[in-house]
Amino acid sequence: MNKNILVFMISLCFLVSGCSKFMARESENLTPFIEQTLSLVGSLNYALSDNEILHLRDISQYIEQEAPFDRYKALENQVVNQLKALVAYSVEIVTISELPVSENKKSAYLADILISLNELVKKDQVITEPENHLERNQTIMEEVRASEEYLKSLRILMPVVNDFSMHALKVLDELEREKRKIVALLEQAIDKKYGDAIAFENELRKVRGAFYNALISLSKYADTEDVRFLDEIRNYNIAFANKILKDRKKLTGKEVVRIHEFITQRMAMINENYKQLEPDVNAYYASHRELKKLVEIKEEGIKEARLTFIVWSRAYRKMALGKTNPAEWFDITNSGSLLMGAAGRAIGL
Repeated sequence: MNKNILVFMISLCFLVSGCSKFMARESENLTPFIEQTLSLVGSLNYALSDNEILHLRDISQYIEQEAPFDRYKALENQVVNQLKALVAYSVEIVTISELPVSENKKSAYLADILISLNELVKKDQVITEPENHLERNQTIMEEVRASEEYLKSLRILMPVVNDFSMHALKVLDELEREKRKIVALLEQAIDKKYGDAIAFENELRKVRGAFYNALISLSKYADTEDVRFLDEIRNYNIAFANKILKDRKKLTGKEVVRIHEFITQRMAMINENYKQLEPDVNAYYASHRELKKLVEIKEEGIKEARLTFIVWSRAYRKMALGKTNPAEWFDITNSGSLLMGAAGRAIGL
């Protein structure tokens, strides 16, 4: 099959809501397989729109590592290509089954499309497939081409499908590891960008807390003239107040007013500093919130992609083994537990 036609076919399946226009006729047995595949893949939500990413747009300026996101993007692109191949193969299974040709010819077409899709998936891949499968896969393709029964060909290809899904899960594992690295870099970058502002804000908070407490102690002293409250004021290390207090056991009313006025004026200055800091402080916390939201979306996307490969592989096996009830193919009720295991164990086909 011409590669340009293949790419167009893959793109078409993602642009339309279903593939009924793509297939010339409906297949009583296999059409639900592609319909349910499209429904499964179409539920993936894997990105934020530009207007949702506000505070992190220029954050790379604060990361010293060169091209910090390239590997993550490449891995993500590999997952997308694998999902495209999954859909394209599902479409072709149905399309080939409807061709008015012999079962052997259908099997040959099936082998051809699988080889073409394999070339597509290998393009620009980051995590490569094991080389020890090449000779075995060649033998499998020869068996498919020699098959006189189309459904048998689908069964013969099950090891190849299993390998494809297991490899996809390994790519997702690597994507998850790379995501953690990126998150650490972004957190450091946010702290670097707003670090001075946050450090100053923390210092202002300490000073303001000392001023608040000093005013409380000063008010209590004015009411009681208890010397303990003068000791408390000294402990807050306010230079102006300590200069007046020295070793004295008593303050005059004017001295109380002078200390109160000084602290109040300084509080006003601190509040003005807070107003100047507010945009940067708000941006700091907004950046972390935005990163948290982005991470949650990416984690959900990875989880859903993992589930997609697992459920689709199980569905393919059931379909190839001749189960006639489409409702049994994509049963996900028992698939959630598969996500908890390692990739190889999770497939369990």
